[in-house]
Amino acid sequence: MISYKVYYDYHEGTKAPIWIVLNVRNQIIDWDHKTLTIAVQAPFDLHPAEEFDQDAMNVTILIDDLLLTTSENVFGINLTNVEHRLNLHGVDRTEVDNFVIQVADLEDMLQFTL
Repeated sequence: MISYKVYYDYHEGTKAPIWIVLNVRNQIIDWDHKTLTIAVQAPFDLHPAEEFDQDAMNVTILIDDLLLTTSENVFGINLTNVEHRLNLHGVDRTEVDNFVIQVADLEDMLQFTL
């Protein structure tokens, strides 16, 4: 199971989750399956945005990469799209440390509030 962290920042004086960061460096991802499924479960252990490792090989997962599933609180990531972008930029998929997802994109796609 892929571990993740939820990072927050302050918006109008209130903690607001901004990123879900999936640690993919220490996981075996089967890129041949073309889809990676992730289960998210609240409540989240929130981490301040200042703790986010900007020096890691972070790959943004776009809203177009996100896939709905039939399971509650589970979403998919289209690995074909991600791998295509990595190839365009000359990045080997084995070099990736984290997938970074905007919480707003995930909320829009899943139609719930994290």
